[in-house]
Formats: sequence, structure tokens, C-alpha cells
Amino acid sequence: MTTKVVSTFKYLGIFSLVFFTIISCEKEIENIGVNLVDNNKFNTNSLISEVITSNENIDKVPANILPQYLLGVYADEEFGKLKASIVTQLTLPTFGETYVLGYGNNALIDSVIINIPYQSTRETEDYSDGKPKFSIDSVFGDADVEFKLSVFELKTFLNTLDPEDPSKNAVYYSDKEFQKGDTPFYSNNFKINANDTVTYIKRYLNDGLTMYDTDTIQQDDLSPSINIPLNEELVKQLFVDNPGNTEFVNSENFAHFFRGFYIEASELANEQSHLISLNMSSAKMTIYFSKDQDEDTDEDLNGNGTTGEQGVRTKHQYNFPFGSIKSNVFNRDYTNSKLSGDERLYLQGAAGSIATVELFSNEDISELRNNNWLITDASLTVYVDQNASTNEIPEQLFIYNYDDHTQLLDMISEGIAMVGGDLERDEDGNPYKYEFKITDYISELLKSDDPVDLVKLGIKVYNSSDDPTSITDLLIKNYSWNPKGVVLFNNNVNAGDNRIKLEISYTDLNN
Repeated sequence: MTTKVVSTFKYLGIFSLVFFTIISCEKEIENIGVNLVDNNKFNTNSLISEVITSNENIDKVPANILPQYLLGVYADEEFGKLKASIVTQLTLPTFGETYVLGYGNNALIDSVIINIPYQSTRETEDYSDGKPKFSIDSVFGDADVEFKLSVFELKTFLNTLDPEDPSKNAVYYSDKEFQKGDTPFYSNNFKINANDTVTYIKRYLNDGLTMYDTDTIQQDDLSPSINIPLNEELVKQLFVDNPGNTEFVNSENFAHFFRGFYIEASELANEQSHLISLNMSSAKMTIYFSKDQDEDTDEDLNGNGTTGEQGVRTKHQYNFPFGSIKSNVFNRDYTNSKLSGDERLYLQGAAGSIATVELFSNEDISELRNNNWLITDASLTVYVDQNASTNEIPEQLFIYNYDDHTQLLDMISEGIAMVGGDLERDEDGNPYKYEFKITDYISELLKSDDPVDLVKLGIKVYNSSDDPTSITDLLIKNYSWNPKGVVLFNNNVNAGDNRIKLEISYTDLNN
């Protein structure tokens, strides 16, 4: 067998040829060697071949610099429990030089809010009460069941570069243990709320008791957000009492002084709660505060204040965006799951599990390459165990070269729409099977002259990041934020007609 490097370049050559060749409606007939394995059932036009499968748990995946981050708790009988938490840096306000000047005279915190916008869809433009309605996207599990949400100070420093090789970016895996503070900034029950579109900030005079105004804070598009109120005294000790210190002079000093937040999800009485997928790019912490402003100053208050014994009470805020370094923390517990079953394949994303597939043995592949057959179609089909106790079924699976972690030829030459892997349902609407078209791969595999290498295939829950972006985008990104799972029948004879199968249609060019 050739090395992985040689194999990859061979694929690249094939992909380039396909990409730059004008595709006609009829493919040129090639001499492709195929023979029959003795124990296969077949007719004159097709071969149905047994394959060998196995389960593989994924203990960890790269979990930083992702487009999506999971937060929450979810459990079922098949896949056990998954807890997803988030760690993140915090950065100084854009105008850091202003921040070091402090908070001003008689400054008091009015409120401190972590704001994380939901991914949401505006439902309709016809509102009976005059308010827009939204639905929350990417929720897995029972959205009506709460989980516990806590926010701690992160005590582990997040490096931008790999400490062992500074020429590379740091990679944080989903099983990494991060240190956190002892006292939470926030801890309470949580569940998603599509109506959480407004935050009210009460403004106080310097006695801390007398409210002089209330601000209404909302997104520009009126969409909902997670709004987490933080312990004001803890924030005061770290931020308000120290802004003139060297810790706030620049981003590097600040990152060492305050290393970020650990946003932790944990189960309550019911583990079968829910997970939510979040785009954290615009998440932030905001300190809302009021201070006394001398009436004789030339500052333009724009109405943001009130007159008192000390002069004018004015409103202010500092926005601390979440930093570029964020990471998911996955805590998995398979104790009560059935993941070790011998007759099933268990596929789940988010550092869950995958299936591996061996199409032929070395002896069989040698025999299959000897005859002059034209491969006209090849498909791999896996069937859903409809008795499995899972409610979050993925709508699509993905197939790839497991040994080299690269794309199959069909993914580049035909595209994911042709390769398939979409969930098909039976006449009653129940999940039934997934089918992959891998004709080009099988054709190249069974060529008698310069075939591609025989490798294991991998099947996993599909992520949008799995799509190749060009003919040179061969490597599979081994991270996933889709926690859905499905139980499939493997090659065990007890599955009967629902066993996984490879079906090859061919034309015998010798006849």
C-alpha cells in the first residue's frame, strides 16, 4: 500500500482531472476489473456484498475557533449524558485608554449583564400585540426542561499560540479540564426563552437606593438573547476598583489579570434537558454604571442624567467583548447507555461516536480487480433501528476516508447532493435508512491498472463544515457541534434484510 502522502496526491490529481474536464451525459467506458466473491448474492447485473463494521467512541475533538458552541445538558438511553459548557476570554473595551481613566465621581454599578444573542428566526410580520415573534434555532432536546447555568471566573490562561510550538495556533480539545474560581458570578436555573428580547437597566443615585431612571436595552433587530445578570460586588472588586492599574493598560496585561469566564451547564433533577448551539461572535459583558458629573463642566449629557445634590447623575457603560479564544468543554457519561451493543452502530456528533466500514478484504479486492467489468452504480445503505430510544435523529450522515481523514472522490467529483447520506423515512414517516452513492470511489478502487488504495471508510453525523470548499480541500475537519445521534443496524446476520450492505451495479465488458 502506498503512503498517505502519495495517496493524497493521487486523489488530488483525480479531483483536478474531474474538475477541469467537461462532463458529458455519458461517461466514457473504461476497463474496470471486477469479480464476484463466492458467498455474495448477485444477478447478472449487480452484486450485493457484505461489509465489516465497528463502533468507535470519539473521546475528544478540537473545540476552539468554531462557528458554533454548545451549551446545556442532554441525555437519553442510547447515548448517555452530554454536558456542554463554554470557556471564553474577555477583551478590553474598544477604547481601552478611556477605561484606565476610571469610573468617575461617586460611581456605582447599576447592573452587569452577559449578553449572548440566540440564533433565531423571525416568524411573521403580522403581530397582533405589535411585538415581533421569534423562534430559537438549533435546540436539541426538551426546551421546556431547565438545566443549571453558572458563570465562574476562568483561572486557566488561554494561549493564542501552542506553547510547545509557537509557530502554530493553540488547540483546545473538548475534554480539557479548565480551572475556575470558587465563587460564581451567577448560578440559577435556565431554559431558552424566545421572548427574552429586552433587558431593563435600573439607574441609581449615589446612595445606591434611589432609582432615577430605567433604560430599555435590546438588539437592533429586536431579536432575543441570553441575558445573564452577574454579581455586582465581584465585578466591582475586579473591574471598578482597579481600572487605573497596569492590568488594564493593554490587552496582554488584561488577559493575564482576568482570564475570562467559565460558563458551566449542569443537570438538575431531570438530565433530559436540552442543548443549544450558539454563535458567540457578538457575545459580551456590559458594565452599566452611573456617576456624578459637575454641572459646570462642558460635557454634553444628551439627556442621560438627572440633577441632584452632587450635580448631574449621568449614565455610562463599558462593553467587554468575548475574546477570540473560546472553547467547548464536553463532559460525557455513557454509564446508562447502550453504546456497547454488538448488533448496532451508534453515531453521534459532538465528540460522540462514529462507525467504521471495511468494504473488502485484501484477498477479495485482488480477485475483484481481475475481470473486465464496468461499474455503473455503487451505493452503501445503512438502516435505522426504529426501536432505539432516541428522539434527536440527524437528518444527514457523512461518509469519508477514515484511514487518511480525507474526502472520498465522489464528494469532489459529484458533490454532497449526489453522494447523499440524507435520512429517508418509511411510508409512516418514521426514520428508515441512509444511502451513500460512492460510484466513482468504487470504480477507482476496483480498477486493475493503478487503483486507489483500499481503506476503511468512516460514517459520522454530518456537519456543514464537512463540505469541501474546493478541489484541494481534501482534509476532513474532525470537530462537530451537532449532538444528534442515531442507532443503525450493522452487519450482524440477526438484522436480516436491514443489515448494512454495499450494492454494485455493473456491465460485463467480456460478454
